[in-house]
Amino acid sequence: MSKLFIVATPIGNLEDLTRRAERVLRSVPTLVAEDTRVARKLMDSIDAKPKTLRFHRHSSPRDVDRVIEHLDAGDVALVSDAGTPGINDPGQALVRAALDRGHEVVPVPGPSSITAALSASGFYADQFASYGFLPAGNAKRRRLLKEISAQAATAVFFETPHRLLRTLADMASLFEAREIVVCRELTKLHEEIWHGTASDALEHFSDPRGEFVIVVAPLDRKNGTSEELSETEVESRIREAVAGFSGTDLSRRDLATAVAERTGLPRRQVYRVLHDGD
Repeated sequence: MSKLFIVATPIGNLEDLTRRAERVLRSVPTLVAEDTRVARKLMDSIDAKPKTLRFHRHSSPRDVDRVIEHLDAGDVALVSDAGTPGINDPGQALVRAALDRGHEVVPVPGPSSITAALSASGFYADQFASYGFLPAGNAKRRRLLKEISAQAATAVFFETPHRLLRTLADMASLFEAREIVVCRELTKLHEEIWHGTASDALEHFSDPRGEFVIVVAPLDRKNGTSEELSETEVESRIREAVAGFSGTDLSRRDLATAVAERTGLPRRQVYRVLHDGD
């Protein structure tokens, strides 16, 4: 069986393309990309000439079948416009289809704006929650930000320049003095990694330009240290989070994982409290 390569591509600086990724992109007969124009620029830079297919968020099941037909005939590489495919893009539909057909899926890791932003934030991120792009609607965005403000784990999400100020204004009212990091144009010429509060960010980014990744500090942890909670406080926090999942069909294991992500507490500790409460 042929292979589907999941190839991470630069998020800005073309020098971040790995040697392995370059070798794969030069060797595969077929490339699947979100935007063939963006992919062509990258292919030209490494003198790669695969047949290129487009697959994006609005592609149909027939488009999935078309890609799988090419995969049946030979190896295929999947790329997104930037970063790692399958994260905040439709690539997982192709991965699932390839696995169902019995093909091998091979990750070729590399650039990711999420991990780049987390690594430069200085926040404790053994657990973190990624939210992709926030909702465009004001009410939905505020509801999600309110949820983020209550969770203990580090949070990371994307924002567009034309919505950034509205998002920062919402954060300023919901997050109080909680520290955030705003990453602009990561790995590009005008890269900026800014630390402060949402209120301060509103003034600093008064004329937003470029692409933004925002990291929110964990609620109870900062700079690698953690708040000491009593056993009663831990159990109370877990019970409160569990209530938020009432009515779902999650198994105890999945519930423990979800609660750990929401509270920032170790999954093993959450699972023990759930077990003891039965």
